[in-house]
Amino acid sequence: MKRFYWLFSCLFFISLPSVPSVYAISCAKQVIQNPHETEWSSKQEPLLIAANPSHQSDTYAQAEALFKEKKYDNVIRLLLGPAQAEPLSFKLNILLAKAQVEKCAILKAKGDKSYKALLCQPYQIGQRFHKLDKSLPEPYYIVAKSLLIKNSIYKAIRTIKKALYFSPNNADYLLVMADACGAYAQDLIFLSSSYTPQEKVLQLDSESGKVKKFFSLAIYNYKKAIEIKKDDEEFKASVEKKIKEISEKMK
Repeated sequence: MKRFYWLFSCLFFISLPSVPSVYAISCAKQVIQNPHETEWSSKQEPLLIAANPSHQSDTYAQAEALFKEKKYDNVIRLLLGPAQAEPLSFKLNILLAKAQVEKCAILKAKGDKSYKALLCQPYQIGQRFHKLDKSLPEPYYIVAKSLLIKNSIYKAIRTIKKALYFSPNNADYLLVMADACGAYAQDLIFLSSSYTPQEKVLQLDSESGKVKKFFSLAIYNYKKAIEIKKDDEEFKASVEKKIKEISEKMK
């Protein structure tokens, strides 16, 4: 009996060193079997090895300068890696999303449908930061502009209203509101063209009133944006062109 206990004790102490390796193998298997956990881990890891604050500041300053020059492709290339490595960095991710949404607007204007694949990225960034803090206007702006590009016009109007609630004198937000109001009025005109003659008689006063209302709102917001950015000649010329186009449609 004593010999049995002695053998059992020897075997027990000999097997102890192998326990951590067995546990490690078990954890590795769990990670492989759970792709969501793997994804979460890959997102969290860069936070532990993030670049120092001064390097992040230099990257952001460089990207901000490129954004002001409207070099959106360069901004995206510069910020995509750092922003993904630090998904909770407001500055990096918001500037990246702004560059992406501007890129989408340009692609759509050119008739390039590749904007549809890119558009989900700024939209998701805006949604993520909106969930973290509902008092920040910039996520609303990014989501609203994404919705406008996607032609979800009424949702864009409702969303940009929230951005303007927190920042009423932001020319970029006013521009999105004006563009959305103009697009909504244009949609009303398009819908009315499909009415039968009898329906047109019934809808004429109601629809024309709505069209006039939203075109007027567009012009109001355009003019307010110009007043805020009155020293920006390029911005002023671009917005005045939009006002002229709407004025012609109202006639």
